[in-house]
Amino acid sequence: MKRLVHDRKIAMRTFDLGDHFILVEGNLIDHRHWPRDKKASEQPGIVHDMVIRLKIKGPEMSIEEAEAAMPHYPNEECPAVLAGIRNLQGVRIAPGFTMKVKRAIGGIKGCAHLTSLVLAMGEEVVQGYWTAYGEERGKLGLRAQEIKNLINTCHLWREDGPIVKGFRERGEA
Repeated sequence: MKRLVHDRKIAMRTFDLGDHFILVEGNLIDHRHWPRDKKASEQPGIVHDMVIRLKIKGPEMSIEEAEAAMPHYPNEECPAVLAGIRNLQGVRIAPGFTMKVKRAIGGIKGCAHLTSLVLAMGEEVVQGYWTAYGEERGKLGLRAQEIKNLINTCHLWREDGPIVKGFRERGEA
């Protein structure tokens, strides 16, 4: 017999702010379905409800503004880390992003749940920006540095794959 005891939902949305700026909102909700203890904080219900908003400047994909909120949290000390999310300002969504995020808000400086959410949001930043500005970018072409940043990020963008090969044949990578 299987019994649901916990679920996590992560949702993200991207808004075009114009002039190559986007706003990416991420939300993480943890729901406990089974009591762990008799304490009120361990009873079934929402354990975490966290929101992060990142204002991104493209095409360099740099975080211009970062803010976070915790509508629901399990311990009274949790919100003490919220101001630290501003340490992400200036970080680029590019190779090394994970390490930079962990240095800025990871470990004892932050919250593991907020850190996980920001890391997941990196993919949404790329997808959202390209959705907002892809047609324009198609006319302008990708810059060589942007292409370099995408190489080996997945199977399709592998160094010896057809996408990268096409860019190289056209002298774009």
